[in-house]
Amino acid sequence: MHPLLSWLCGIQSVAMNMQTAGEELDLNDGLFRINGNCGYVLKPDILLQGIDPRSILWPKVKLGIGIISAQYLPNSAPGKDIVDPYVSMQIFGVPRDECKMKTKTIKDNGFNPVWNQSFEKDLYCPELAILRFVVKDFDSTTSNDFIGEFSIPVSSVRKGGIFLEYFYKK
Repeated sequence: MHPLLSWLCGIQSVAMNMQTAGEELDLNDGLFRINGNCGYVLKPDILLQGIDPRSILWPKVKLGIGIISAQYLPNSAPGKDIVDPYVSMQIFGVPRDECKMKTKTIKDNGFNPVWNQSFEKDLYCPELAILRFVVKDFDSTTSNDFIGEFSIPVSSVRKGGIFLEYFYKK
């Protein structure tokens, strides 16, 4: 079961399979980045106060994301050719906030790919939104190969440039 469904209902303790890497575990890691990966994460105020589902919600935040570049991307597997990287971003949260975005693919450049692309999204409930980045190697003949991932709660995102160190499989 996807942990986000439980978190959106206010359930704090969600059973996770910590042995299987993937989207669910990455989102769990992202949620606990709020408090430095230790201890208990408090419920957002919106879950404590409650919300009338019939009320009209206006966007609270305009989230702007700029993907500039990457450095030293590893090959997705030993012996494979140079990577053709792209970054996909996904916002998880209430249904109205959820979306997927993707950069262009940079051909044969895992050393220093430059995207210089910007994305914007209006968020209605940023307190419950988690932003997930996934770097993949485009492959026209088979499925795209995973390179790395990183998740962060939107409530932890600040203005300015930041360096994200992604986590990748070995």
